[in-house]
Amino acid sequence: MKTLLITISLLLSLVALQAEEPPARPESFATFWAGFKSAVAKNDKDAVAAATKLPFMGQQAKAAFLKSYPSYFGPEVRKCFATAKPAKRDGRDSFTVFCGEEIFSFEKVNGAYKFTSIDMND
Repeated sequence: MKTLLITISLLLSLVALQAEEPPARPESFATFWAGFKSAVAKNDKDAVAAATKLPFMGQQAKAAFLKSYPSYFGPEVRKCFATAKPAKRDGRDSFTVFCGEEIFSFEKVNGAYKFTSIDMND
C-alpha cells in the first residue's frame, strides 16, 4: 500500500511538471521592431517610453523622456521609421536605424530589446 501511494504521488508530480508552461521564448528583434515602429507611427509616447531604456540620454525619469519625445520623434523621423530597415551590428545583439543625420540604437537590456540611444550620423 505504501509503495502504491508513493508511485501515485510520483506520477502526480510528473503530471504537474509537464503541465507547467515552457519558459517564454525571448522576443525577436523583428517582433520588437514591429511594435516599436507602430508606436512611433501612432505617436504613442507611453508605448515608446515603455520600450526605452531609462535613464535615457541623461534624463533620469520617464516624465523627462516624454517631455523631450517630440524632439526625438518629429514628423520626419516618424516618416523615416515607416520604411526604415534596421541594421544588425557586427558581433553584438544590437541594431541601428538610420534616419537622416540621426542613428537610433536598440540593444538587449536584461533579455529584452530596448531603444537605447540617438547619435549623430557621421
